[in-house]
Amino acid sequence: MKVNYIISQVKIRFVSIFICLICIATGCNTPNVTETPSHPGVPGFDWENDPLEVTINEEQLVTGIDRDTLDLIAKDMHTYFHTMNTGDSADWVTHLTHFPVHKYSDTAMLNSQFTGISHWKEKGFLNRMGKSDIKFVSGFIHEEDQMVAIIGSDTDFYMDFLPNFEGNPEGMRFVMGDKYGSDNITYNSYNELDENGDSLQIRNWHAHAYSNLFAISTYDSLHFSFLPVGFNKAAFGTDMMESTTMLSLLRQSREYDNK
Repeated sequence: MKVNYIISQVKIRFVSIFICLICIATGCNTPNVTETPSHPGVPGFDWENDPLEVTINEEQLVTGIDRDTLDLIAKDMHTYFHTMNTGDSADWVTHLTHFPVHKYSDTAMLNSQFTGISHWKEKGFLNRMGKSDIKFVSGFIHEEDQMVAIIGSDTDFYMDFLPNFEGNPEGMRFVMGDKYGSDNITYNSYNELDENGDSLQIRNWHAHAYSNLFAISTYDSLHFSFLPVGFNKAAFGTDMMESTTMLSLLRQSREYDNK
């Protein structure tokens, strides 16, 4: 029993990292995916009206790009996070348009990834972005086929464990702490009433922290795709951008945050 529990926690930790890094191997073609049902409930999340906020902090903003471009990035970030939040097949194709698909194409891998996400969603586990308040934007670094900037935001990120989730959410403490800092995460467990007046168990890890996201665009488009920090650790990750670009952008964001 103990061995099975450990294996279960390892799988959960892997899928969390997998979902965060899923943008590494994506296809340009429209995937053939099976529709998946919406989950029973997440606190504050209404599928008809996603409360996700992507905002620009006017008082603290430091930016190396013009405001019109930043507004486009913020709009695309909202779409990127919203379609991650729903985790539904209807939004999956839209979600993929905000991956750097010009770098890698593998439709078979893409469909496998969606199957994996659908599996864990049905098991009662889902990642969710609640808010991203943009405070720092670097200038673009130009590479051969793309330009890359880094976005620094105060974020509210959740790992939701729905009523049908059978594992122990405590096993995700390390993953959340490693990504956002152990002092910036809290575990919530409570009950709330659903629309029918029935009690619904709510469990989640919540991270409130300054975090980074890489924004990427090709030279012939102002449509932006995104990569999370740590993308380079995944398969094919080193092909997404030059290491000198990544390190330079991370340094700029750290310098802002340290101030």
